[in-house]
Amino acid sequence: MPEQHAATAMRLAPREYKTEPAGHYGTPKEIWGFRTRAIRGSPVAAARAFLAANAALFELHPDLRGIRFRKRMSSLGAHHVVYQQMHDGRRVHRGYVSVHMDRSERVYLAKNRFMPVRLLPSSFEDRIGRARALTRAREALAHNERPSKLAGAPEQLWFPRERELVPAWKVRLVREGPREEWIVYVNALTHGILSKYDNLSESASGRGMVFYPSPVIALGGHRGLVSAGGVPLRPPLEAYRVVPLRDLERGSLCGPRVRVTSRSGRSVRRRDGEFMFESYEPGFEDVMVYYHVDAAIRYLGQLGYRGPRAIFEAPLTANARGTRDDNSWYSPTYKSLTFGTGGVDDAEDAETILHELGHAIQDAICPDFGQSEQAAAMGEGFGDYFAASYFDPVKPAAYRTSVMTWDGLEAGLDAGLHPPCLRRVDKRSTAKEFRSGGDEHANGQIWSATLWEVRLALGRDTAARVIVESHFQLDGFTTFVRGARAILDADRNLEGGRHVDTLKKIFAKRKIAPVA
Repeated sequence: MPEQHAATAMRLAPREYKTEPAGHYGTPKEIWGFRTRAIRGSPVAAARAFLAANAALFELHPDLRGIRFRKRMSSLGAHHVVYQQMHDGRRVHRGYVSVHMDRSERVYLAKNRFMPVRLLPSSFEDRIGRARALTRAREALAHNERPSKLAGAPEQLWFPRERELVPAWKVRLVREGPREEWIVYVNALTHGILSKYDNLSESASGRGMVFYPSPVIALGGHRGLVSAGGVPLRPPLEAYRVVPLRDLERGSLCGPRVRVTSRSGRSVRRRDGEFMFESYEPGFEDVMVYYHVDAAIRYLGQLGYRGPRAIFEAPLTANARGTRDDNSWYSPTYKSLTFGTGGVDDAEDAETILHELGHAIQDAICPDFGQSEQAAAMGEGFGDYFAASYFDPVKPAAYRTSVMTWDGLEAGLDAGLHPPCLRRVDKRSTAKEFRSGGDEHANGQIWSATLWEVRLALGRDTAARVIVESHFQLDGFTTFVRGARAILDADRNLEGGRHVDTLKKIFAKRKIAPVA
């Protein structure tokens, strides 16, 4: 299509799209329900042409000044181009616009968090300086006496507050015992704290012994695995499976997809490649993490996310015994997995490992995923669904929808669950039962049950492909409704929309509406 006609092809009339109600800025946050005409050129060129054609709608500069290209992602069925808002040479926190198009460069969704030009302040003013900003950030964590250390250089940026941009400093602080990674935003005018939050959500070259996914599943139940008082016992040898450990580097548990280390930074080594440990022996949890993370990322590759479409650009790092707490997490800052040893060691249960990998998958596709209450619940729900679906083929029927049956054995017995487990993915809860301020894991069971129904309707691999694909058009503050809409778009892009009616019925049943 000639360049002079690109803007006409991309320009939208008011009745051609659907939109969310305008937010603080008076501009649409998202528009969807349309497909533009295709234009020749790259996805980045198509995205820029779309924004130029609709600059008035989003109240951007007509020449697109202040828009910095951030990244382009190509998923299986679509292209996704993201731009960062800049003003007076500094980044606008959470200020982005993303354009999503099918493989023919036909735009079907745009998401907008740009501050309109009319509301931009004249210039950046810093009255406190870097040193004072760092001091105030540390003071904001004074409720705990554990020392903190700086992670990366503090950054000057604009912080959005209602209808204004506030000059601010972004400071990252790390503390140990238990691990915390705090991000603190300090007002550069008043040295007040604008925001603070802990960023932790929570070819064969060797062989090893693992639980697949747990001794409970391997033995068909928990009989013989707990004492009369309900304490987990040492699993027998028949609970283990011997598996290949692929692509090991020089006899260590490090490879192209995951690198298992300890606090000292070193991995357990075996020159002969024989990592045949039982669960009470040092090194067993390291083998569990290496094998199951490596295998799950390979599975994503089998779904199509490999080569230039690979979800992870670099190996994840993992510490299988990183904390004595009964807690595990994924760190978006360090791209690392950490597992706890309180109670049953978390890394002895492969579903716990894959749950945390679920957070890593979301962060790799959509950085800073999970910053709103519903997005946090979706993160927990996706992790539970991913673990349950991945291991479903080897589970007895009674355990199909139970997650973390070894790590959560004691908790499940105490709660009287049948079978005992940490959580389930078949709750009947709907979005109407979401509790603001409630536990994100409990709220997450609404989303995991929804995804499980999608899995039952579409099949294991098709559902996984569509659900993973949907994340490419989400953001850190997403909601159940937007997640459902993204799944519909993913089905249209990957499956020609053949499951749309079925998916809409599932979302309606779960009171996740309206969806297009």
